[in-house]
Amino acid sequence: MGSFIGSRFVVMALIGTLLFLPINSVDSFPNGVGEIANNGCLCHGAANSETEISVTGLPSKFQSNTTYPLQLILNNEQISPSETDAQGGFRVIITKGNLSFEDNEGQLVDEGWTHYESSNQQRMWNFSWTAPADNTTMSKFLIYGNAVNGNGLSNEDHWNVKEIYVPGEQNFDPIPNSEVAEHELELFDRTMLLLGLIVLLYVCFKMIKD
Repeated sequence: MGSFIGSRFVVMALIGTLLFLPINSVDSFPNGVGEIANNGCLCHGAANSETEISVTGLPSKFQSNTTYPLQLILNNEQISPSETDAQGGFRVIITKGNLSFEDNEGQLVDEGWTHYESSNQQRMWNFSWTAPADNTTMSKFLIYGNAVNGNGLSNEDHWNVKEIYVPGEQNFDPIPNSEVAEHELELFDRTMLLLGLIVLLYVCFKMIKD
């Protein structure tokens, strides 16, 4: 009887820990984020449309080997920018061409570009993109942007994702629907949640049975 009560106590403690961990114990990534964010800023919950991501300077069709000065902008009217702490961050992954951020604004981590700690107190970053030599191709920009409240935790921060496709002058393929990325991300979130619940139920069953 005592063993059964002890098992139930451990199970309840485990469930409580798992429930509160994503909300209160996940730190932010002030110095940028690597491949852990290739599927989104999942430690901050689901994507939130309140955060708007835009890139200015991209052509509708690129010329080969041409460098375009660009600007990445995050906007979120629900989260006012802090004057003394972090305001936002980003991760950018491209399939064609080369990116180059201005000094101290962006860094290459795990084959994607992200902010520095010194550049997270802003929601606007300057960079350039050199288009590929083959203008029959199409480049995909996968951009994750996170508007943060500056408290150093994951709660109440709003992130979003945006896909941008830029074809070359000699590329006439249809441009994919950017909503596909959001659908795939939502499916990923649900799959991970389901797998987590299955593992949790299995652990509970084994502990109670023993």
